[in-house]
Amino acid sequence: MGRECLFSPHAHTAPAGTSGTAPEVDRVGHAGVLILHGRPPSPPPMRYHGASPRGNGGLMDVTVQSRGGGIRHIEAEAGQTLLEALRKGGVTAFAPCGGAGTCGGCRILVHDRSGAGYRLACQTIVEDGMVAVADDLGTLAVAGGDAAAASGQATSGADARFGLAVDIGTTTLALHLVDLGSRSIVASIGRVNPQVAFGGDVVARIGAASSAEGMEALCSALRGGLDDALAALGRSAGRSIGWEDLERVAVAGNTVMEHFAAGIDPKPIGAYPFTPSALFGGERRLWQADGRAGRPVRAYLAPAVAGYVGGDVTAGLHVAGLTRSPELQLYLDIGTNGEMALGSSGRIACCATAAGPAFEGANIALGMPALRGAVSAVSIEDGELAVTTVGGAEPVGICGSGLLDAVACLLDLGIVDETGRLLEAGEANRDLAHRLGREQGQRACYLDAERRVYLTQADVRSVQLAKAALRAGIGALMDEMHVSCDDVSRVALAGGFGSHLSAASAARIGLIPAALEPKVDPLGNAAGEGAAAALFPEGRTALERIAASCSYLELSTSAAFAAHYLDAMGFEP
Repeated sequence: MGRECLFSPHAHTAPAGTSGTAPEVDRVGHAGVLILHGRPPSPPPMRYHGASPRGNGGLMDVTVQSRGGGIRHIEAEAGQTLLEALRKGGVTAFAPCGGAGTCGGCRILVHDRSGAGYRLACQTIVEDGMVAVADDLGTLAVAGGDAAAASGQATSGADARFGLAVDIGTTTLALHLVDLGSRSIVASIGRVNPQVAFGGDVVARIGAASSAEGMEALCSALRGGLDDALAALGRSAGRSIGWEDLERVAVAGNTVMEHFAAGIDPKPIGAYPFTPSALFGGERRLWQADGRAGRPVRAYLAPAVAGYVGGDVTAGLHVAGLTRSPELQLYLDIGTNGEMALGSSGRIACCATAAGPAFEGANIALGMPALRGAVSAVSIEDGELAVTTVGGAEPVGICGSGLLDAVACLLDLGIVDETGRLLEAGEANRDLAHRLGREQGQRACYLDAERRVYLTQADVRSVQLAKAALRAGIGALMDEMHVSCDDVSRVALAGGFGSHLSAASAARIGLIPAALEPKVDPLGNAAGEGAAAALFPEGRTALERIAASCSYLELSTSAAFAAHYLDAMGFEP
């Protein structure tokens, strides 16, 4: 018998629909699942056959249907939430709060007897025959080029020798195929880190790994993501490439991600004094390729400086050239951990600001990675807001660079004041009032004329917290080095987000001092390039020297950081 009731809500209820035609899906949520805006009309009843219980230890069948039309079946255990089933089934789902039911990031399209509406995957108990409609969270653009852009030529034929450089970020994975003969990157690809289903930041990941089962789940998710990305990288390069085809592998990531890659419990990093079990800097056996029968995957793990300043920073500093120049430079990786360094060939001080995942699209009402349809830029044209999206597609959400631009534009238009308060429609300029309304029970501003994408008051507050942490980190490092903005010759912005953000917007919202705006130099995926350098002996030596030369500033006990943080919370009028 088929089923009409496809989802069973658990501690979360969908808004009731009204009768009518099937709803139009108009945006994508954190989980990459299709989401309906507002109160959608009910679709015709949907029936699915073959939904009888399997009777195999309580296992049930869940169908995951992609927006592109692909269908995949995963197994779920009785009593599991849909998020747990997606995790175990290898389906990437965003859950910034780690499944606590507080962020709303895993809202998913649901059809049941009451119509179509929202469910939280982390609060929805699976039923046999359940159908989830999911978006494709596959390939992301890699900073500096397309997903498989070749920047060099591979050696042809049997003489080809390949290495793999991997940048493991909290939110994204970036892989670069390197021809060891020509030392050129011949193909690159970016993917969402499947661990996003366990939380949006490293603290949430550490908590999720607190049990043996949780640790294995997180390690398995990372391994699966890397396996899939490597296979896709090979296809894009026109070659069949497996781990056994790689002569060398080098990994750069934050300290927690490198612990997961090595299968080492990161728990000590989660509590004071935040001391990691290992700082790495040598080759490690990561896992068995193709199960126990395959050969071990071995990789060089870039050396970390401290628990929250990882090998991705030392790799990036090598590419930025801080240790090779007498001029003072500021290195910024504007991501979840907010890692940064200030120095020159004489001395380097570094810190991590725990900026949070807002600029990665998490904890933002319509936040998403830089996937097709994400608003990536916002501008003011003839007094109105105008948006640009990834791939020129219809807007379905907003990524970090668009978020930065949006807040800067709202400040310029007077829609957000210096305290971060978003105005009500009746308080704003009459020509802009039509852009203001209410969403999710709070004030909101619509970025496009069709009201498909908006920012809420809570979104603006999230940006304030994130930018204040980053700005305070810069201030604390300058105090530590006894320098000012005038002494800084260059601001090296690392990472995919840093490569696409507007320096003017970053200065407008106070993320960086205005005096540093003309000194901004985007580096692209510096950590990935540094990992590529670490495929060779001289590159490894350079990274280890950089790690040894860095002094770490612990911000949790820094009075200077606390003072700068409070000062940086507001906006300039």
